[in-house]
Amino acid sequence: MDRRKMLALLGLSPVLAAVSPTFARTAAAFPEDAPGASSCDSGNGAVSVLNPAITTKFAERVPLAPRLSTLDGKTIYLVDTDWGGMQQNNGILEEIQKWFAQNMPAVKTVIKIKAGNFVTDDPGLWKEIAQNHGDGVIIGVAG
Repeated sequence: MDRRKMLALLGLSPVLAAVSPTFARTAAAFPEDAPGASSCDSGNGAVSVLNPAITTKFAERVPLAPRLSTLDGKTIYLVDTDWGGMQQNNGILEEIQKWFAQNMPAVKTVIKIKAGNFVTDDPGLWKEIAQNHGDGVIIGVAG
C-alpha cells in the first residue's frame, strides 16, 4: 500500500508525521535493524518510521487436539461464549442439544455459559469440564 494512502486512512498528513515531534521520533528511538524500520534525513536529523505491516515472526503453533474415535458414550459440553450478550446463544445450543438427542442419543450434552465476555478466559469452567471428564467441547459463537 502507498504510504501516503495509509497515512490518509489513519487521518494523518505525511508532512505532519515527518516533521511534528509529537508524531515522529528521532533515529535513536528505534534501532535501524528493527523489523520494518526505515529512516530518512529530513534536514533536522534522521527520522525513523516503523512499518505497521505484519511481522515476519509467526506465533508459536499449537497442534489441534486429537479427534475422538467415536462420540458414543461421550460427554460433549456446549459452551455459550455470550457473544451477543444476555445469553442470546442459548437457543442455538439448545437446538444442537436436541439434534444430538434425536440423532445420537448415546451422546450426553451439557450446556454451559462461559463467564465474562467472549474474549476473557474462564479457568473455572475449563476446570469443571476436566473434572467432570468432559470428552469434547463445542464453543458457540452465534446470536
